[in-house]
Amino acid sequence: MPALLACWVGVFLIAPRACAHELNTVYRDTVLTIQKHIQEGDLDGARTLLSAALERYPSDGGLENLLGVIDIQQGDVTGARQAFSESIRHSPKLISAYLNLGRLSMEDGSLRPAQLQETIRQYETVLQLDPDNSEAIIRLAALLMWQSKYQASLKTLSKLNSQERQQPGAEAVACLDELSIGNKKAGDIIAASVISNAGLTEQDVMMVLPTLRAAHRADLVEAFLSSVAASEPLSPAGLRVLGLAQEAEGKPQKARTTLERAFALDNSDLAPLEDLARIAVATQDYKGALGYLAHARDLQPNDASLAYEFGVVCLKLHLLGETIKAMGDAVKLAPNVPDYNLGIGTVLTFAQESSQALPYLKTYHQLRPTDPAGILELAIAYFESNDLKNASIWLNRAARIPGTAAQARYYLGSILRRQGDMKDAVAQLSSSVALNPDQPDTYAELGEIYMEMGKYSESQTELNRAIALNETSYAANLALLQLYSRTGDARRAEQLKVFEAIRENNQEQYKEAMRVIEVRPRDGLHP
Repeated sequence: MPALLACWVGVFLIAPRACAHELNTVYRDTVLTIQKHIQEGDLDGARTLLSAALERYPSDGGLENLLGVIDIQQGDVTGARQAFSESIRHSPKLISAYLNLGRLSMEDGSLRPAQLQETIRQYETVLQLDPDNSEAIIRLAALLMWQSKYQASLKTLSKLNSQERQQPGAEAVACLDELSIGNKKAGDIIAASVISNAGLTEQDVMMVLPTLRAAHRADLVEAFLSSVAASEPLSPAGLRVLGLAQEAEGKPQKARTTLERAFALDNSDLAPLEDLARIAVATQDYKGALGYLAHARDLQPNDASLAYEFGVVCLKLHLLGETIKAMGDAVKLAPNVPDYNLGIGTVLTFAQESSQALPYLKTYHQLRPTDPAGILELAIAYFESNDLKNASIWLNRAARIPGTAAQARYYLGSILRRQGDMKDAVAQLSSSVALNPDQPDTYAELGEIYMEMGKYSESQTELNRAIALNETSYAANLALLQLYSRTGDARRAEQLKVFEAIRENNQEQYKEAMRVIEVRPRDGLHP
């Protein structure tokens, strides 16, 4: 809920335009009865009474204000906003309606410029009606702070008396004003006072949150909300903000505990689950991330982004089968999202399913025709499908692009080798190495070509370079074994053992990559 019930109901006043009703005891008794039902949590009963009252007293600002209170308590933000606005229109001097609408407008801290200016005007109207209204002064100061008008904000706060300035909301705004204009010493002193203020509420912190975020003061967000949590439970939204601050402060385990609590309080909000998955990935707890994402997918099975992210994490665990399945789900749900098509196309090619990869990569190229990654991946898929004609066409395009030229020339060299043009193959591969000297596969290809040409010394040199970069390179170790066999090298027996171990390990890795896993939601996250 946006604020404590007392904040919304406690300032209710009979609207001036309802003066004709002031002697009407039926009207006043009705209002008091409705308020009593609201305060006792009987919102349905309150709404029933209010509907009847509005039929008898239509366009009554006071009753519309109470309708907004009921709406906000029942989660109908749109209805509440409309009710408070109608209340102001029908009773332009009803201060409580302005305050209620202002609280609602400021709740998420993301007002657009026009909305922010309108909310400022509403609080200025309150101060015209009641120049000493401390809530209006504090919130107006906060809005000016949101506009980066820090001196104007401090000047507004100066209208408070000494006791009112000690209110935690006022102190929080003053703290951020002082820090923002460079008065670090003053700001730190006030910050300490805010943290130790037993009256600090979550709403006070949310009021200054936009400025805290803009200033990248996650430390103060954590300190303020931790202080609140010590005296009263935080809402799910408050817990999420605290968890994100802890993440920003480099405290991933604390952040995960906090965010799990946030989700436990409101298991309809997927945001904490997505936050938890991101933090788990950042700490390389990929299995934990899959658990969070699996739970999110259970709750929102038609969300393509969740399916794709699940696939990305599966890929980090080298689970190709699960990756393909999840990314396939994502593309089915959102067939025209470029990244989804590129992702599954690339993985299918890597998994030696290039014929299945081609449609996805063609779709990606149609969606992003100038992207070098799409051009290269399409070329590789044609190569792996043994369609060397189309592969050459796309590889030549990729070879003209600086970011993909090295890899493209490697594949062009491989095609020329297959076609028996060893001289041009060496030229392409040498060019690839010149562009990027850290390619073990390119050195291995060169080593094989030199071996076929009978240049055993050059072959040995290139294969050694490949193995130096990747000692478990399948292609380089196989070629080295073949070289030792051709030259009768005594190291052949030892190299055979090395190669057999690599081949066995690769087979096991492939089986592991293609296995199907069962991912269960994280414990404690069940609705």
